[in-house]
Amino acid sequence: MKRFIRAVLPAFLLAVSVGQIYAFTNFSTEIAQYIGETQKNVQFAFSLGIFFLGMGAAFFGKIVEKNIRLSTIIGTTLFLSGLIVTEVGIHMKSLAMIYLGYGFLIGLGTGVIYISPVKTMMLWFPEHKAIAAALPIISFGLGSTLSTILFSGIHWGTPGSSVAVFQLRGFMDYGITNVFHAYAIFYAVPMVIACFLLKKPKIQVQSFGHGIPSLEFSYMQLFGNRFFWQSWLFMFLNISAGLCLIPLAKQMMSSPDVYGDNVKLITWIVALSGLMNGGGRFLFAWWSDRLAKRINILLIILAISAGIMLASFLPILIGLALLVINACYGAGFSVIPAILADHFGMTNISKIHGAVLSAWGFAGLAGNQAAMAVSKAFGGYGEGGHGYVAVVTLLVVVYSFNFMNVLLLRKSAPES
Repeated sequence: MKRFIRAVLPAFLLAVSVGQIYAFTNFSTEIAQYIGETQKNVQFAFSLGIFFLGMGAAFFGKIVEKNIRLSTIIGTTLFLSGLIVTEVGIHMKSLAMIYLGYGFLIGLGTGVIYISPVKTMMLWFPEHKAIAAALPIISFGLGSTLSTILFSGIHWGTPGSSVAVFQLRGFMDYGITNVFHAYAIFYAVPMVIACFLLKKPKIQVQSFGHGIPSLEFSYMQLFGNRFFWQSWLFMFLNISAGLCLIPLAKQMMSSPDVYGDNVKLITWIVALSGLMNGGGRFLFAWWSDRLAKRINILLIILAISAGIMLASFLPILIGLALLVINACYGAGFSVIPAILADHFGMTNISKIHGAVLSAWGFAGLAGNQAAMAVSKAFGGYGEGGHGYVAVVTLLVVVYSFNFMNVLLLRKSAPES
């Protein structure tokens, strides 16, 4: 029961709250319409948020190691402040304020909160490190779903069609700022409770590995470590590849030579892809706990990813590819903490895990932009264009290269 109160419950409450960052697509169009900016400019707030998420995870690791309560309070304060600043930015029609709120503050806060429960969970459940680390990471994925449900419930605070409400001139300002104000109030309660519940066990079991003692740890030392950089490269390439496909899959499926105007099928595939993301996080974490050499799970993830993209040269299979890639994309996040703990030990795992997650920030800027650039260069997804084949080819190459990277990484990985 103590493990539930001090680890499982607060980890879930924190992660499911900050998972809200992935729900930006729900209101980006409306924000753009109201403040008079392009969708692309407003959407960049999300890219900034992912970048600073990675940076927050990377550079707040020392605080997480030293004082778990302080780190969660800092992360919660940054996250809630970001919601309020975003609201003010929309009210003022200031894109810079939205970047500050949703990009910088929410991004940093999410990064700190993301890594805070992971080591705590592994310490409470040393016999199942991968599953323990995966729980808050799975909850993070569910946060977008919760945020979407909340958004539909408070959408402008009026019954009936949200679109119709948006057409009521003069009500729009109240509505869009009310959403972020409501988010701030709603998330404050579980996050503050979690801040005071989350606690590391008194007896910390040090796992075997090439540990870096606390007194000797430095980021310069870590950045000179080959295992760290190859783990970082795995995350960067896996996330970038996922972000090449996931945000653009709807466009690819809507092209004439794929599913065309079959909106119902496309909608179902997109809806199921979110469940596959969470399911992949759990399934591959569970699987990795049962492997003699845990790092083999990365080879399995990449082999499946490369295989499904190779099959996707047949356009009819792109829907299946989206589901599989979502599962493998999520799996990379859930298995990497335990792999790092196996190699480096538990002493500094929050610092090391956070540093590896900086790859997430850079991939958030690189992946989607790379896919759009390649697609545009080859004529897009419309009739006569070769953008579809170009993007699929890019992903096959990236996954294959990453597979070779992990083969080299495997040579220095210990038994689980």
